[in-house]
Amino acid sequence: MRNQFLKLFVLLAGFAPVIASASHQDPLIQPSADHESWPTSSRKVYYCFNPAWRPYDYQEQEQHRGIFADYLHLIERYLDVTFHPYFTSSWSEALTALQLGHCDFIPAISRTPEREKYLSFTSPYYMIHNVLVAKPDKPMLTSLDELAGEAIAGPKHTAVMTRLQETHPDIQQVYAATPLQAMQLLNTDKVYAFVAPLDSLIEELQEEVFRKKIIAKLDFSLPVAVGVRLDRPELLTLMNLAVQSITPEEHREISRKWTQFTLIESHDFTDIYRWSAVALMVILVLGFWIARLRGELKKRNQTEARLRHMANHDALTNLPTLRYAQEKIDSAILRCQRNNTNMALMFVDLDGFKDVNDTFGHDAGDKLLKAVSIRLVNSLRETDTVARIGGDEFILILENIATTDTATMLADKILAMFSRPFMLAGNPLHLSVSIGVSMYPSHGSTREALLKHADQAMYCAKKNGKNQCQLALAQQPVSAEKI
Repeated sequence: MRNQFLKLFVLLAGFAPVIASASHQDPLIQPSADHESWPTSSRKVYYCFNPAWRPYDYQEQEQHRGIFADYLHLIERYLDVTFHPYFTSSWSEALTALQLGHCDFIPAISRTPEREKYLSFTSPYYMIHNVLVAKPDKPMLTSLDELAGEAIAGPKHTAVMTRLQETHPDIQQVYAATPLQAMQLLNTDKVYAFVAPLDSLIEELQEEVFRKKIIAKLDFSLPVAVGVRLDRPELLTLMNLAVQSITPEEHREISRKWTQFTLIESHDFTDIYRWSAVALMVILVLGFWIARLRGELKKRNQTEARLRHMANHDALTNLPTLRYAQEKIDSAILRCQRNNTNMALMFVDLDGFKDVNDTFGHDAGDKLLKAVSIRLVNSLRETDTVARIGGDEFILILENIATTDTATMLADKILAMFSRPFMLAGNPLHLSVSIGVSMYPSHGSTREALLKHADQAMYCAKKNGKNQCQLALAQQPVSAEKI
C-alpha cells in the first residue's frame, strides 16, 4: 500500500488541491503550500554526490555506490522514478556543481548555515558519528580543548570540520580528502590526530586502524538528510515523503550490508610439506589475533552505542533528555519558519507525585514514572516528541499544529487518558496532570520564550485547581513564583 500511494503521489504532484486533500487524513497536519508539478516526463532529474567517501558515497566503474546510493535506490523505488548522477571528481566540485544548477539535489548532506543559502533539507535519515584517531602513545582526551595549538586532519568543506572550526578555533586544520590520506599525515607526524567516521575507518583502513588509537569521540553527531536546491520545492516535498517512508528494517538491512568487517589473510601453501608446520602456527596465531580484534571491535561498537543512547535518553524512562529536547525544539522552530507552520509546546507536571513517593517509596515512584511515560507516548502521534526534563516534569513537542484549539484538544486527550487509574502495588492509584501550552509563533519565536510561557501556563493550571490545561497568553508576563 505504501508504494502504491507514493506512485500515485508522484503522478498527481502537479495538482496542489489533490495534495492538500490527501493531508486531511490527519487533522493535526496542515496542507503544504501550492507548488509547481515535478516535470518527470519533460526533463531528467540529476543529483551530485561525494565521489570519494567510502563506504557512504563513492564512484566506481562509472556507478554511484555506497550506503547513500542504497538509500537513493529506496527513494527511487518509493517514488517510481529514476534519478541520474552528475559525476564530479571531488566533494568540493560536487557542491559547486549543485550551486551552478548542474544537479537538482544531493542525497546525503548535513545542514550548515552556509548550505542553507542554496539548499532545503529533508528530515534526517542517517546519523554519522565521528572520532579522533591518533598514534597509540597519545593519551585519551577528556575535552577537545586539550588539542589547542595542535593540528588535526579531516576532509575539506565538510560539516564536521566546519563545526570544529566554529567551536574550537585554536585547533589547526589540515585537509585530507580520504582517511587513507589522513592516516599518511598521522604516520609522518604532520598532524596530532585525524577526524573520521567510524564506518570509514573500517571500510578504508581495515586492519591498519587497529594499530592506532581512538582518543576521543566528538560530542556531536551529524544528521544526514537529502539536500534539494531552493528552486525545487516540489522535489523537496516528494523527497521528504520518501525519506519518512523508509522502514526500520530497511535501515537495518543497509547497515548490515555496509558496516560488517571481516579480516581475510591469504597464505601460500604451494610447498605444503615443507611449510605445513609453519603455516599451522601462523594460522593459529592469526586466528587468536583476529578473535581478539573482533572482540575488541565488538566492545567498542557496544560502548559507542551505549554512549550515544545515554547522552540522549533518560536512564529511567528511556525518554529523550532535556538537552535532546532543546535540540528538537530548535529544529522544529526552523522548520516552522521555513514552512510557515505552527507548533505547540506542552509542559506536563504530575499532580501529587511527592505524596506517592512519601507513601509507597521511591521504587514505586520510579515504576509510576515509567507507566506515565508510556501513557504520554501512546497519547500522541509518532511524529511528536515526549521528553523527561526532571523528576515528574515532561515536555511534549508537537509540530504541524494548525490552531490553539487543536493543541488544547490534544491536551484534553491527555487529561482523559490520565483519568484511568494506575495499578501500584496491586491497588488502583488515581493521578492527574497539570498542562501548560505555548504556541509558535503566538507565544514566542525562540526556544527560551516557548519554554518560559509553557512553564508559566502549567503553574497557572496548578494554581487554578490542577488536573487541567492552561493555554499561555500571547503577552503573558514572566513570574518567578513556583507552586
